[in-house]
Amino acid sequence: MDGSLQSEAVQLPNEYLDALTGLPNRAFLENALRQVLADGGPATLALLQLENFHEIRSWVGKSDASFVLCDVARLLAKNLPPGISLCRCENYEFALLLLNEDSVRARQITDRIKQALQTTVSESIPSRIELKCAVGLATVEPGVSGPEMMFTRARHQLRVALFRRHGESCLSTMHEVDGFDPVELGPALERQPLALNFQPIVSLLPDGVERYEVRCRLPLENRRLAPLRLFEIAVRNALGGIIDRQLCRRGLGVLRESGKPSLCLFVNLTLNSLVDPDFYRWLETELAPAPHLARQLVLQVSEIDVLVAQHHVQYFCEHLARLEVRLAIGNFGFTDNPFRYLPLLKVDFVKINLSKGDRAGAGRKQTQALLRGLQYTGLEVIASQVEDMDDLPWLWRAGARLAQGYSLAGPKAEPVYEFPREMAVRAA
Repeated sequence: MDGSLQSEAVQLPNEYLDALTGLPNRAFLENALRQVLADGGPATLALLQLENFHEIRSWVGKSDASFVLCDVARLLAKNLPPGISLCRCENYEFALLLLNEDSVRARQITDRIKQALQTTVSESIPSRIELKCAVGLATVEPGVSGPEMMFTRARHQLRVALFRRHGESCLSTMHEVDGFDPVELGPALERQPLALNFQPIVSLLPDGVERYEVRCRLPLENRRLAPLRLFEIAVRNALGGIIDRQLCRRGLGVLRESGKPSLCLFVNLTLNSLVDPDFYRWLETELAPAPHLARQLVLQVSEIDVLVAQHHVQYFCEHLARLEVRLAIGNFGFTDNPFRYLPLLKVDFVKINLSKGDRAGAGRKQTQALLRGLQYTGLEVIASQVEDMDDLPWLWRAGARLAQGYSLAGPKAEPVYEFPREMAVRAA
């Protein structure tokens, strides 16, 4: 839709209209995407996210925030070239559908739109904050099965952009030459279960709780698929939810079979489940036969995924709290200011990953500062990737009470680690 957006949109049935902005809604755009996918022509979906809109809303209030959203909708419609379809999605996101030549120029067009939004809308919000936008692109290509996968790939591209913005190169695993074709993953997950292993999370002040992080790999004949690449392929192709549900279901099975109230399992969730409103309902059904197991389950999401899905996370946290399932943020401190989104979440644990550079000098000081900032939040802090026992004294003094790493214990096929009854953490 272009500048004549309002006159065209008003002709749509109410079920295809966003009540606040008058724009077509996601259901309308999904129908358009189905037609484009059926035709097979060049097309790009652009998912535009207002990155820090929760902060803007907290400053200006709900009513004024709605006015800002309407301003954003008008500016988008005004600045779009003719022939580009626009809709407002839920959770402070907009989507554009670009066809033919516009698809080829998608990044150029969306960069120009971002600049116009950030310049103009910032004039109507407090000067101490500015509107931040991010755009994820997904093109029609072989393997894209429907609108949901287009949105999934656009959101994954947002994730990749965030990693690059913060200097992380781990996503280069997406391009590794390991003989594994990404289209094989769906059938492989249907053929065989994932192989699980359990790595202990040790309390430096023993408390009688046996904590494990549940990890997994995909068994393949004569080939090896690195877990990081497994998850990146899964998330990009909307298969992360299948893995998440398998891990949760089997984790609950381990808890049920053990019969030990002291056993606690940390299960990682992908971005796919974080934005899936059906995941909560599924988990509620899984917990129904034994609701007490909820307190022994901790769902762990990465800081980057919280930022990509921050407008979905509040809903996610509210529903987890109702089930009494706890939440952990992994890779905490990856971004420049991880504390800014904590008030939006109901979090119980944060996990800080150590690297070789964190053991001395500036790296250690940065980690110590991060731990000091967490001291009065009431959150339990896990120091992860602890590869040297000599790190434990300074981590203890800085406020970490839980630790995980190969220096303590590696992952095993069963949760059978002999947790220490006491720990002696001496000054280095």
